[in-house]
Amino acid sequence: MSADVPGSARVPRAGFGVAPKRTFLLFRGAPCFAHRRKVRDREDALASTRDACATRIIALTLCLTSPLSGATLQQQIDVAAPNETIRVEAGVHGGPIVINKPVTLIGEPGAEIRGNGTGKVVTVAATDVTLRGLRITGSGLQLSDDDAAIFITGNHSIIENCVIADSLHGIYLKKISGAEILNNRIQGKTTLDPSSEPVEKGIGTSTENCDTTLVSNRRGNGIHQWNCEGNLLRGNEISDTRDGIYFSFTNNSRVENNLVHHVRYGLHYMYSDGNVFENNTFSENAAGAAIMFSKELVVRGNRFINNRGHRAYGLIFQSSDRSRLEKNEITQNAVGLSFNQCNENQIARNRVMQNYIGLRFGSNSDGNRFTENVFMQNLHPVETGASDVSGSRWAVNGVGNFWDGSFELDLDRDGVNDLPHRELDLFGVLRRDFPAVAFLSDSPALKLLRFAEERAALPGISYIEDPAPLNSHFWKVRAQRAARAIQKIADSPNER
Repeated sequence: MSADVPGSARVPRAGFGVAPKRTFLLFRGAPCFAHRRKVRDREDALASTRDACATRIIALTLCLTSPLSGATLQQQIDVAAPNETIRVEAGVHGGPIVINKPVTLIGEPGAEIRGNGTGKVVTVAATDVTLRGLRITGSGLQLSDDDAAIFITGNHSIIENCVIADSLHGIYLKKISGAEILNNRIQGKTTLDPSSEPVEKGIGTSTENCDTTLVSNRRGNGIHQWNCEGNLLRGNEISDTRDGIYFSFTNNSRVENNLVHHVRYGLHYMYSDGNVFENNTFSENAAGAAIMFSKELVVRGNRFINNRGHRAYGLIFQSSDRSRLEKNEITQNAVGLSFNQCNENQIARNRVMQNYIGLRFGSNSDGNRFTENVFMQNLHPVETGASDVSGSRWAVNGVGNFWDGSFELDLDRDGVNDLPHRELDLFGVLRRDFPAVAFLSDSPALKLLRFAEERAALPGISYIEDPAPLNSHFWKVRAQRAARAIQKIADSPNER
């Protein structure tokens, strides 16, 4: 068949001796126009598809290289990769939030996670989660449900530089280890929202409509730990909660450099062993610290000051054994230091000053060792309640304690008096029921009894006997001895 016959199947072979232009001129009539229309439609479809794909590729690229625009904080957490850092923008982000993967949330200035007034605001249910620089508010108020601003069940969590307010518990740690709670500000919820019910409904039956105060017993704790191990609490400020820091069945943790004020118990502590409390301040609370049913603690360098009120305490030690209380300041409390049913504790170099009762020492406390403590300017230095205190030692290695008003007789000038000191408890528990007896604490009659007791123990009077009381020169003598020892070492030839 010839190549130039119209409709021939060999037309595409026109390149063999036939010009392409001449070949296409052979296609005429309706079939040619239909073919062109199909080609044009196909090209338009390809162009439309190409434009649509380009739009989608650009959108996908933008999604991969920029934050999720308009996504909620929970959605950002849900799509984040493990160990990713999410920057929480300024503004209010609605809670509750659940974190179930290891991520870091860093709040920009003004970033707040606000709950809806029920349940927990932020739940940390994964290990290695960090919250930093956030304001967190608005938990529920159900103590039975452990409602909290931050509720943690994941190990190795870090909560740092956060502000927590308007919540029941501040930070609740449950059965975790290795957490770090650092430099947070926690303020408890002190008021309730006014009732929306008509006032007439409560007339004669309740004051809830008018009284919006949330009483202390209905508040939560600032930092609450239950069944935990090896956590670090450092640099936090806590106020207006029920208890500032609460320990229950929590061991081998450290509590350092915290400030707790205007709460019920600054530290409420039970059934927890091997913990260290160092350089904290507990002030203006119903009780600075209550440590109960525990053992092998270190309480060092803390300040328990100005905890006032009826039956208020600086530091309560109840049924706690084999612990060390060192270099604490216990001043201006209703009762400074209280011991009851405690055994084998070391109490050294504490300052117990300006309290209504300096030391309350109860029954069944044996093997405790008191040395180098200062009991000074307390209205009633000791209260024993007629308990037997002979089972404890009031001097260690010939070094007792300083008692203001002690008769100073130091012939060898070593800073330790040569006569024992007996600190009387004449009024016992009477001062609790009859506070007016405080007016007799500095009376001439009491001074005469003290003078007589210093020289010979009087029968029928409860007292503490310090066999080696310190005088005001003790610390100067010790410093001089230490300086001479250092100089002697410096002057001696180096051993080779």
